[in-house]
Amino acid sequence: MINQRMQARSRRLAERVVAPLARTGIDPNVLTITGLVLAFPTAVVIALGWQVAGGVMLLFSAGFDMFDGAVARVSNRRSDFGAFLDSTLDRWGEGVIFTGLTWYFVDVGARAETVLALLTLIGSMLISYTRARAEGLGVECKVGFFQRPERLIVLGIALLTPFGVLSGAMWFLAIATQLTAAQRVLHVHSQIERAKKRKAREDDGNAA
Repeated sequence: MINQRMQARSRRLAERVVAPLARTGIDPNVLTITGLVLAFPTAVVIALGWQVAGGVMLLFSAGFDMFDGAVARVSNRRSDFGAFLDSTLDRWGEGVIFTGLTWYFVDVGARAETVLALLTLIGSMLISYTRARAEGLGVECKVGFFQRPERLIVLGIALLTPFGVLSGAMWFLAIATQLTAAQRVLHVHSQIERAKKRKAREDDGNAA
C-alpha cells in the first residue's frame, strides 16, 4: 500500500516535470527508443571501469525511461503498442547495462559481485515476467517494493561512490530483486485463490 502511494506520487511529480516537454508534441516512443540507445554507451563506460561517468550516464538515460510514460499520459498519447515497446525496451536496456556491469566485475576479478550482478539481472527479468504472465491470466500484478526505477537509481548512485559502496549496493540489489519477484508470486497466488473462493460462493448461490 505504501509503495503504491509512493508510485502514485512519483507519477504525478513526473507528469508535472514533463508537462513542458509534452506540449512540444514529442512522441513518447522517441523517448523510449532514446533511453535504449543511451544504454549501450553507458554499458561500455561502466565496463571500462569509469564508474562516475557511468553513474551520471545511467541516471541521465534512466530519465528517458521514466519520463516516456509520463509524457504519454500528459499528452494523452498512450497506446497498447507504446506500452509494449516501453516494457520491451526497458528490459533490453537493463540487460545491456548489467552486461556492462558484469564485464567490469569480471575484469577486476570481483567474483562475488559478478554473481550478484547476474542474480540482480535474473531477479529483474523475473519481476517483469511475473507481471506479464499474471496479466495473461487476467490478474493485475503491479505490486513490488523494489521495481525498475528504484534499481536504476540505487545502481546509478552507487556508481558515483567508491567501490566498497558499489559492492554493498550489489548485495542489496540482488536480494531486493529476488524478494520483489517472490512478492509478486505470492500476490498472484493470493489473487487466484480469492477468485476461486469468490467463484465458489457464486456457484453455491446459483445452486441454491
